[in-house]
Amino acid sequence: MPSALTRTQKRQTATRERIFRVAMELFTRKGFENTTVSEITEAADIGKGTFFTYFPTKEAIFRQPGEMAMDGMALAAQEGLNAGKSLAKILKNVLTASADWHEANKSITQQMSKSNIVFSMDESSNKGKLLELLAQLIATGQKNGEFSKKVNTEDAAILLAGLYFTVIAFWAHSEGRSLRERMESSVDVVLKGLLA
Repeated sequence: MPSALTRTQKRQTATRERIFRVAMELFTRKGFENTTVSEITEAADIGKGTFFTYFPTKEAIFRQPGEMAMDGMALAAQEGLNAGKSLAKILKNVLTASADWHEANKSITQQMSKSNIVFSMDESSNKGKLLELLAQLIATGQKNGEFSKKVNTEDAAILLAGLYFTVIAFWAHSEGRSLRERMESSVDVVLKGLLA
């Protein structure tokens, strides 16, 4: 059983969450580019040194939703594997795991996509974790015969990760279908190419 957080850890978590919440409110109201670190620190009632203790840059604030999304994706994968679901269903559940958060926070998702930080395919830790998770699931599906062994695992993982970010960015700036609906439909197209 994990140990309870110390008072210091609780205070650190609360400070990080306050900075994140205040920054998201400002980004939504003023836009990412028009919000300064000084405005964030003033609204959060902290010093700049405290801000930089938790976030090395203003852009780093957007890693927090990525971390939350990655936690949900890992949980969806584990639950699907434990329940013996098909790998195609697990992949779909993994890639739609953050849909509810994005739908509830569309203005933040719009700011994230406009800033082109979260949706670029650089080698940040959350993207690396996502690629690794997708590659593991695809490899498992290939091993059990559900997915074609002719498909390169890494290429398929990159394609699914790219699809994930592209669908979210497109959805954030359009009207109509829900993100979950659009993501499921797009993932289905790719999965048809993976099936054995």
